[in-house]
Amino acid sequence: MAKKDFKPLATDIIQEVGGPDNINNVIHCITRLRFYLHDESLADDEAIKAHDDVIDVIHASGQYQVVIGNEVGNVFDAVTAQLGDNLEPTPATTENDDRNPIVRGFGNLIGFITGSMSPVIGVIAASGIIKGILALLTLPQLGALLDTESTTYITVSAMADSAFYFLPILVGFAAARRLGSDPIVEAVIGGVLTYPQIVTWGGKFKEMFAIGGFKFEFLNYTYSIFPMILAAWLAKKLGDWLKDHLPSYLQMIFNPLITVLVVSTITLVITGPIIQGFANGIADLINALVHASGWLGGLIIGGFYQLLVIFGLHWGVVPLVTQQISQSGESALNAIISSTMVAQGAAVLAVALKTKIKKRKSLGIAAAISAFCGVTEPAIYGINLRFRRVFVSGMFGSAAGGLITGLMGGTMYGFTGSLIGFSSFFNPKHPTQLTSFYAFLLSSLAALVVSFVIAWVWGYNDDMEMGKKVKKKQRPGSQKSPAQVVKETTVPDPDARVSEETLASPVAGEIIPLSSVNDELFSKGTMGKGFAVTPTDGHVIAPVDAEVVVAYETGHAIGLTTHDGAEVLIHIGLDTVMLNGKGFDMKVKQGQMVKAGDPLVDFDLEQIKAAGYDPTVIVVVTNPRNVDVKFPTK
Repeated sequence: MAKKDFKPLATDIIQEVGGPDNINNVIHCITRLRFYLHDESLADDEAIKAHDDVIDVIHASGQYQVVIGNEVGNVFDAVTAQLGDNLEPTPATTENDDRNPIVRGFGNLIGFITGSMSPVIGVIAASGIIKGILALLTLPQLGALLDTESTTYITVSAMADSAFYFLPILVGFAAARRLGSDPIVEAVIGGVLTYPQIVTWGGKFKEMFAIGGFKFEFLNYTYSIFPMILAAWLAKKLGDWLKDHLPSYLQMIFNPLITVLVVSTITLVITGPIIQGFANGIADLINALVHASGWLGGLIIGGFYQLLVIFGLHWGVVPLVTQQISQSGESALNAIISSTMVAQGAAVLAVALKTKIKKRKSLGIAAAISAFCGVTEPAIYGINLRFRRVFVSGMFGSAAGGLITGLMGGTMYGFTGSLIGFSSFFNPKHPTQLTSFYAFLLSSLAALVVSFVIAWVWGYNDDMEMGKKVKKKQRPGSQKSPAQVVKETTVPDPDARVSEETLASPVAGEIIPLSSVNDELFSKGTMGKGFAVTPTDGHVIAPVDAEVVVAYETGHAIGLTTHDGAEVLIHIGLDTVMLNGKGFDMKVKQGQMVKAGDPLVDFDLEQIKAAGYDPTVIVVVTNPRNVDVKFPTK
């Protein structure tokens, strides 16, 4: 069967998230494209959701997430191929972020952990399955098909263990990609943590040195995550400082030399022991609490865990589960999570088998298979949340599965859950201990039956109206105007123009065509139609009555939504964001209503020129919203 071409979808998504210039970085997890955008308000959620291959759009963890499903890898490849050199390795800035500092900090932390962990989740999951199968093949009940001392067992076990053993290297490389630092330097630091002699010393807690009565000892950092994540951040900060202070002819050798020496030393001596101890303590505490809470913990966690998936917050749990498995070899929390995946899969399977609607049936079957393989997003966003009772049916099944897991004291010895992860319930150290495997069988069966029956009887029928794809609360200042809301509740002719508005020049100077701008993203109309001005002063005024929906702290750009709903971007200079606000004085705030001629921002024209930047002021209609926008000619 011919492979589907995702280039057209990638092209549309890039334009609909605001164009290449609005994309700071993009990564992907198992089901989602995770964009780091300069300005999320430029993205057109509804246009992206309208694509058949897009399940939903989510704003979470400082990311603009496009839920694709099982084809996310292919779509990601198509997107990055088109972005090319326009794709920056640096994370999105926090401009235009008026959230509470604590909320913003938590969101940034989750985003950093996501970016550091999501690229390695696949190999960790695969490794867990291999380890489980090895344990299965050594069971005496099956004739002990493999001897644990055999060459085959040890070789395959090395394949399974390598991803965990060298986890600091993988996490360091991924974290560097997320931070925009040097992946090789940070992988080397991870290599220091997993160097065989360091590992041997760590296993014996060999003393490095002592200050007074306080001893500094080596630890074993194989299978660890958090020490390397902090090391990656330290390496980024130190590397950037060295770039600013070392002569260019010393950068190539001495920047990585100093970074590796300093960060490795700090990690081995100070931050590594502290963080590793803290992380292990939390992991052990969670395991102990889950075990101690028994059926009640299983009931509550099982019943509500999939709510975290809706907002993408489940990624914050992933490092904890990984830490538990790497530290103690098992995770009771993950055993409960496993049954929640089965439950949502069973609920969507009930829809697929009951419906007579062909497209819904095919979508439901594909989503059910995905959930039984451990990925529930296609089920949740494709069908279950759009028929809320189906999702609730899955929650009942999840609670039943969690209850049984808690009652039986079930745990997992691998990362991969749901039905495909059955082998993760065999204890590699004691293959004959089958309590957890029996807990898996009974809890999965309960989750399947309860979810399926409730969804079939109560949760779904073809007469129900399918709800819209899940909408999240918009960020402050990006609320749509009444005119926009009216337009989005209708299906107008794309060529029809329901109103007309005229933009005045926002700054004194010579009006020039957009094609004359020395930036292809603007000159080729990628960002939209508009015009530019060669300014003669530094006073920018509103070109039309509008609402200020974007007001960058750096002052280099302002986003407006006109009275009739057209979205207008005013960009002051090229690359002037690098000035970090120097020479700019913002006069308005996000959410403020302005009249044509009201002051928006003042800028120091001469300072911009002296810094070597082009001061051209660019005005672009990024989304006309069926408004016929007229531009000034002189």
